[in-house]
Amino acid sequence: MPNVNCKRIPKLSYGQNPIPFKRSTQNIAGAACHKGRHRERQRGKAAPGRRCKLPAAPVRSTTRLPKEEQILTRDYEALEKMAETTQYLENLITYANAPIIVWDASLRITRFNNAFERLTGRAADEVIGRSPEILFPETRREELMDLIRKTTAGERWETVEIPILTADGRIRTVLWNSAAVYGDDRKTVSSVIAQGQDITERKRAEEALKRAHDEQEMRVRERTLEIRAANEALQAEITERTRAEEAVKAERKRLYDVLEMLPVYVVLLSPDYHVPFANRFFREQFGESDGRRCFDYLFSRSEPCENCESYRVMKTGAPHHWEWTGPDGRDYDIFDFPFTEADGSPHILEVGIDITKRKRAEEALQRLNETLEERVIERTDELAKANAILNAICENTPAPIYVTDRQSRLVMCNPAVLRTLGRSHPEVLGKSKAELLGPEVGGPVVANEQRVMETGITETFEEEIGHRIYYSTKTPLRNLQGDVTGAIAVGTEITELKRVEAQRQKLLEQLQQSAEEMEVQNEELQCTTEQLQEKTEELALLNRALQESEEHFRSLIENASDIILLLDMQGRITYASPSVRQIGGYEPDNLIGTDVLDLIHPEDAPKAIEAVRTGVARPSTSLTFEVRVRDATGRWIILDVTGASLIREGSDRRFIVNARDVTDRKHAEEERNRLITGLEAAHREANLYLDIITHDIRNANNVSSIYADLMLELLEGAERTYARKLRDSISRSTEILMNVSTIRRIHACSTGFSPVDLNAVVSEEAGNFRGASIRREIPPLEVQADNLLSTVFMNLIGNSVKFGGPGVEIVVRAEERDGEVLVTVEDNGPGVPDDVKKKLFHRFERGKARGRGDGLGLFICRTVTERYGGRIWIEDRVPGRPEEGAAFRFTLKPAKRDRDPGS
Repeated sequence: MPNVNCKRIPKLSYGQNPIPFKRSTQNIAGAACHKGRHRERQRGKAAPGRRCKLPAAPVRSTTRLPKEEQILTRDYEALEKMAETTQYLENLITYANAPIIVWDASLRITRFNNAFERLTGRAADEVIGRSPEILFPETRREELMDLIRKTTAGERWETVEIPILTADGRIRTVLWNSAAVYGDDRKTVSSVIAQGQDITERKRAEEALKRAHDEQEMRVRERTLEIRAANEALQAEITERTRAEEAVKAERKRLYDVLEMLPVYVVLLSPDYHVPFANRFFREQFGESDGRRCFDYLFSRSEPCENCESYRVMKTGAPHHWEWTGPDGRDYDIFDFPFTEADGSPHILEVGIDITKRKRAEEALQRLNETLEERVIERTDELAKANAILNAICENTPAPIYVTDRQSRLVMCNPAVLRTLGRSHPEVLGKSKAELLGPEVGGPVVANEQRVMETGITETFEEEIGHRIYYSTKTPLRNLQGDVTGAIAVGTEITELKRVEAQRQKLLEQLQQSAEEMEVQNEELQCTTEQLQEKTEELALLNRALQESEEHFRSLIENASDIILLLDMQGRITYASPSVRQIGGYEPDNLIGTDVLDLIHPEDAPKAIEAVRTGVARPSTSLTFEVRVRDATGRWIILDVTGASLIREGSDRRFIVNARDVTDRKHAEEERNRLITGLEAAHREANLYLDIITHDIRNANNVSSIYADLMLELLEGAERTYARKLRDSISRSTEILMNVSTIRRIHACSTGFSPVDLNAVVSEEAGNFRGASIRREIPPLEVQADNLLSTVFMNLIGNSVKFGGPGVEIVVRAEERDGEVLVTVEDNGPGVPDDVKKKLFHRFERGKARGRGDGLGLFICRTVTERYGGRIWIEDRVPGRPEEGAAFRFTLKPAKRDRDPGS
């Protein structure tokens, strides 16, 4: 509706001329007041229906007023009535139930009532001032704008159907009528007001009614033809039905034959505890019922069994799964299903699978595991005690002992080594002797260690470190596979011994030279008496020095922890160090003159004789071997013996023997080897049991699956549903076997990992779930893993597909974060409650909100992930809202990348 101006207030009348009124100050005031109130309503400040009151005129009697004032009073009253009429019309337009729109001569919308806002979904502020073309579909916009233009020329709409485009893109059909509002000249159209009626639903109903009428006529024609054809085929149908009845009888017989052949028992139980049907397997195990009730038939009872698991189905109306030990003493896996007979009476269909062998195997395996755990604990304690003793000996012995790796780097050393090197543990570990002592001193030591590791033979070397000389025995260190991984060195300092030997050799050389000179210069004997006297004095000095050295050497020998023996050529003991008292329980003096072979075990005597022969043939060779020796109590102890010839050729030969008690160490090694052998045998036996169980159950599942497929082909209705559930149960059993095999692969595989393309693994596994909505957001990444990584994605994606429900959406993401690769598998399924999240990855735990499973899939995911050095957990897809889906997250180690040569 056009706004009131200061000249005239047009009267809204369809097709009638406006009524002018005189211009006056009251007119101007009333128009201004009306404009102000109209603007307030557009801004939302004026309440609907509020009247705009003009200032009240003074109350006077019109009979007493002058003529001009009476005229002004009448104009004021007329203006007030006009304002009330205008307010009424404005409220009528704004709150009318019919959509009303006003546009001016320039085709701009000026009014747009509330009903039009509801019709189009557009606010009045959004369309006022714009062209009406925004309200029309694009395909008919020009046509409808031509109709709008004709209304501004004075044409009226009576009943015009115009489609209106709503804000959300829908089309509404509206039946319109319009009227023109003229200006002051009563000829020019200043604006057009149009009122509509939404007939969209009526049009749709008319179209639907027409389609229904056409369809009804078509159906009548079709039905006539069908009745005619039905009459013709009725006789044929009677004949076919007779044949079908015979086929049904044959199919029923075939079904019973299948049930008779099943390797599981199948029975029907009636509400009154009778057994109307039992297959051959059940009859062979439990005999014929002869019309007796199940509790009398199976258990010779006079009343039903307490807490009967089978008849729980009658109470709940739902399938029930349980285990039962029959009167034949065998264990059965029972599946009970509600069953309706042909007469409509409720029954119970019970299927029992004999799992006696599996239960016995599981019990045997459990007992074996408990026994193994006890034995491992016992042996571990014994081994720990033996290791403690060995460590105490190693730490307190004065002999330097150390262990190197294949690169001759020190990985362990005792305090004696640290005292020799004059350094601490952190300074020596991880470094070779060449690095610690320099290439001139440490190089030969490293060469000796490398030689022992390459040949795999224990050898003894003389090594000079600084001003000290060591008699070092080096033995190759092997792992459980027998590969050489390093070397063990045990040294004995012989600096003083070497010094005494050098002095003695020097003295002998001097004496030899003197004897030769005496023989050659016998004639000058008298002349050299004084010189001889001097030599004699020097010899005395040397003898005293030699005596002091021998005393020092004897002190070292008598205080050594190892046994030191001197033997003559006949193998008799000529000297025994005091350590024989602590190790063998003998007094050293009592062993003098004893044949050493009398103390050696008869089986080890040839080894000792051969060592002596080798020492005689090769005096410079150091001999190392192990022998069993009887101590003073008659007990056999094991000694690690190192022997060498003491005097060179030309003198009386003697042998020096250094022996160390290794009885405890050998017993510990034998016990450890025996324990390892026992564990390996037990592991092989457990794997054998598991292979037998897996093989037998898998074969039984295959046969049961074949029969279940036959039942699905033969049965219909509720029976087909039961058969499908039976097949699904067999499939779940096969899935459990697959999970067990996967766990075995996890424990059997080595821990050698290599770079794996993460995107390729996810793509391959996602391709196995056809029909599932899986989105991948994985950048090019490689992680440290092996071929078991695919089982993680198989279980997580399969978990989302299985428990997410129809239409579940799955997203797999990966990103590098803090030196790790974070992988997420999330879905918008039912999610996992908070109290279940922490225990979901443990063995045989299932999420109550995510359906039924065997509880091994997520346990496998955790095992494989931790095997890769990562971790796995579960969160809500939307934090704090578990019902909106779950997000499984786990970490992997990124593959090691080769550094850029230019960096």
